[in-house]
Amino acid sequence: MAADSQVNDTPKVKETPKARRKAAMTASKGKLSSFWQRISSLPLLADELTARRMLIFSVITLLCVGTTMIGSASIPYGDYKFHQPLYFITRHLMYLFIGVFAVFIAMKIPLKAWLNQTFLLWVLVVFMLLIVLIPGIGADVNGSKRWIKLAGFTFQPSEFAKFVMVLFTADYVVRREDEIRFSWSGFFRLSVPMASVLLMLLLEPDLGASVVVVASMMAVFFLAGAPIRQFGVLFTAALFALGAAIVFEPYRLRRLTSFANPWDDELGADYQLKQSLIAFGRGELTGTGLGHSVQKLSYLPEAHTDFLLAIIGEELGFVGIVCLFSLLLLMVGSCMRIGHRALANQYSSAGYLAYGIAVIFLLQILVNGGMNMGMLPTKGLTLPFISYGGTSLVMSLMMVGVLLRIDLETQKPKPRSAREAYGG
Repeated sequence: MAADSQVNDTPKVKETPKARRKAAMTASKGKLSSFWQRISSLPLLADELTARRMLIFSVITLLCVGTTMIGSASIPYGDYKFHQPLYFITRHLMYLFIGVFAVFIAMKIPLKAWLNQTFLLWVLVVFMLLIVLIPGIGADVNGSKRWIKLAGFTFQPSEFAKFVMVLFTADYVVRREDEIRFSWSGFFRLSVPMASVLLMLLLEPDLGASVVVVASMMAVFFLAGAPIRQFGVLFTAALFALGAAIVFEPYRLRRLTSFANPWDDELGADYQLKQSLIAFGRGELTGTGLGHSVQKLSYLPEAHTDFLLAIIGEELGFVGIVCLFSLLLLMVGSCMRIGHRALANQYSSAGYLAYGIAVIFLLQILVNGGMNMGMLPTKGLTLPFISYGGTSLVMSLMMVGVLLRIDLETQKPKPRSAREAYGG
């Protein structure tokens, strides 16, 4: 009894607010530690979200969005021009089938086979660009000769030239690494094939493809460690050539000046841009709804091609545009992750090629988005995997196949015996 009374009579220590907060923090830390232990026992998320999977996911999603929007935007124009509402979506699906086939073919071709044929591929590109300029062979559309007709379909050599010139540069900067980094001879050697293709493209004329080819080659040239002086000379020469191409062509100069104020010649040079801006304005936050675009009813000319982004903005709104560009940037980022790992594993040519393809995609996204929104002059560049364009779609998918092949062959560090196969 005495002991019990002593225990019961012991005064209790009053718990202060500070002590209660400390005890609560200790308990929460224990719960958080237990939570992270459970998470760490699961497969790592980074191991699941590989660059390969993210590239495949983003490309498939973009193809689904592009096919849906091409169908929505092209029905009125197909009915008006060919009396076939599904004319363009049918042809798009045919090109999509060819593009998927091209993906699997490109995945089967070893990188060594591509890199060993860069010179022949460059000669083939120059030959095709010359054929386009021959009257009766090259198809003339809106004053430009950029297409070759093949069995009812058209092929645009400039799309093929983008990939080949990046491939050529990625191989060249590794084979001539010492000349690139320590002398001017490597720079002058590279300028010859670049100038030849650039001249052919400007004669078509195709200034948009010229910009993409030169910029992607310069990006690979810079990544290869070219001295800043050589890169500066190349950049200055490219700017001079671009300025000359604009100044000596009145219609290009009008485009350059008109985009600054798209309302001063609404029925002339600014008509297409004005209609594009109206489409974005009508879309507001969430859009008018799929299929409910008004601008595609012959207000915005050929809305399913270069200005499809404006129709997406009208029907899906700002939310749709944000989701679309998130997918596009995820795709570009996945390409760069593949290139980064290839370079880290000593596959120099493969890494430069992956980065060059990523730059091609990125430039087309920026230029197409900029011209749709009035931030850049109007140029004939498609939005990858979204806009209608058979050759562009097939070549974009083929480049994805090459990227998947790069990812497959560069998983592990390159052994010394394989250095001659891929360079670096």
